[in-house]
Amino acid sequence: MPKAVIVIVANPCGRNDTGQCAEGFYTLDGDLLTMTDRDGVPLRDENSGARITQRLAQGESDKAVAKRLTLKIHRAANGDEMAGFNRPIRYPKAGWV
Repeated sequence: MPKAVIVIVANPCGRNDTGQCAEGFYTLDGDLLTMTDRDGVPLRDENSGARITQRLAQGESDKAVAKRLTLKIHRAANGDEMAGFNRPIRYPKAGWV
């Protein structure tokens, strides 16, 4: 059964904007973390076909690594390597000063 993590991919930027989150799933076998889908099937890199894995360093949190990889996977899948760069800018309504 995979573990789940949630990462914020876009903070709210206004009254009617709720921001955006992404959900990731992973398994842990010793110190090897493998990103999976919700059913536990390992995810693979679109270019190389290799499983998306990372060995945990001594004392490193599995959740922190899984969140980092989830964010990376989300950005790669959405073509947003610049973390919301193409997101609209919402300026507050202000009058003349």
